Amino acid sequence: MDKLPITLLTGPAACGKNTIAHIYATRYSPRCAVIDTDVLRWMLRNPHLAPWPNDSTDALAQGQHRLGIKHACMLAKSFLAEHCEVIICDVVGDRHAQRYRDLLLDNDLRIVLLLPTWEETLARLQARPSSVTNAEARLLYDQQSHLTNYDVKMDNTHQPAESIAARLHDLIHQA
Repeated sequence: MDKLPITLLTGPAACGKNTIAHIYATRYSPRCAVIDTDVLRWMLRNPHLAPWPNDSTDALAQGQHRLGIKHACMLAKSFLAEHCEVIICDVVGDRHAQRYRDLLLDNDLRIVLLLPTWEETLARLQARPSSVTNAEARLLYDQQSHLTNYDVKMDNTHQPAESIAARLHDLIHQA
C-alpha cells in the first residue's frame, strides 16, 4: 500500500461506527486516529444545529455539517502527515460523501456504509442514551438506505463489532 488509508465509516445512528472504529484502531492498526465528526460539530456551541431539516435553520445546519467535513478532512491530513492511518465516523448523504472525496482527492479514501436492519438500529438506539429521537433516527436510516456514494456496504445486523473490524482490516489492507 503506497499511501496510508482514510476510511469513512457512515451509517445511521447506533449502527456501530464509533465502536468498530475503536476496535479497529486498537487491535488492527499500529497507528490509527479516529475522528468523530460529531465531536467536531459540537465545538460550535451556539448555535449547535442538527444536520437534518428543521425549518428556517436548515441552511445554517447544512453549513455546520459542511464545516464538520472540512475540519475532519483537515485533521485527517494532519494525522496522515504523522504516518497514521485514519478512520472518520460521520453520517453522510451522497453530497456529503462527494465533499469528502473532493477534499481528500489525493488520498486513499474508502467510504464504508454500515447498515444493520431498521429493527436492529432501533433496538441499539433504545439501549443507549441518545441525542436523536426515533423520528430523527428513522430519517437518518432512510437517508443511509438510499446512499449510493460509497465503496463497500456491510450489513452488521447479526455480526459482532469485532468481526466487522476484522473485515474492515481485510478491506483496507487487501493487496
